[in-house]
Amino acid sequence: MAIAIAIAAATFMVPFGGTASAATTVNTPAGNPTDAQTITVTGSGFPVRSALPSGLEIIECADPGGTTTNLPTDAATSCDGTTVSGGQINTDASGNFTAQYPIELLNSGNSSINCDATDFCVLWVGQDFNGAFLSGPHGFSSAFEIQSVAPVLGEAPLAISLPVIAAAIVGVYVFLRRRRAQPSVTV
Repeated sequence: MAIAIAIAAATFMVPFGGTASAATTVNTPAGNPTDAQTITVTGSGFPVRSALPSGLEIIECADPGGTTTNLPTDAATSCDGTTVSGGQINTDASGNFTAQYPIELLNSGNSSINCDATDFCVLWVGQDFNGAFLSGPHGFSSAFEIQSVAPVLGEAPLAISLPVIAAAIVGVYVFLRRRRAQPSVTV
């Protein structure tokens, strides 16, 4: 399963730290995630843990049009700081990482950026989104759109109405049975 996810994963490579020979790779599952879905994010080409003791962060950023030419250049205007990953993400001895990340639908109601079914976003992974957004080790996922979770309809009204309907049927049956069972009185 992990191999299938890795093969199907969307990948985008960005050089980091000014070295053209090393490139970071950030992978997310293929397809568009849904709001509040937790996805597995993997990456490679980052500094090893001993060289990056503070770990990595993940944050959602706008990517208008979903193209590499529109990747964010400033975290303050293109990313939402409330989506920063919780906890420290450490790399292994080869500079790889795996982390769980909850996707969040962002729009004018809860953010200064839009990440939804019509506005592309990317995940930025790096050392410090506030102080070293593009200057420190970092990478971007491929672009994706976030789908709303469809509400589950129909089950609650049906669950409530079935007992009411059953009680009405039983009530009519009992009423008719009692009416038939009453002796007729003639005067």
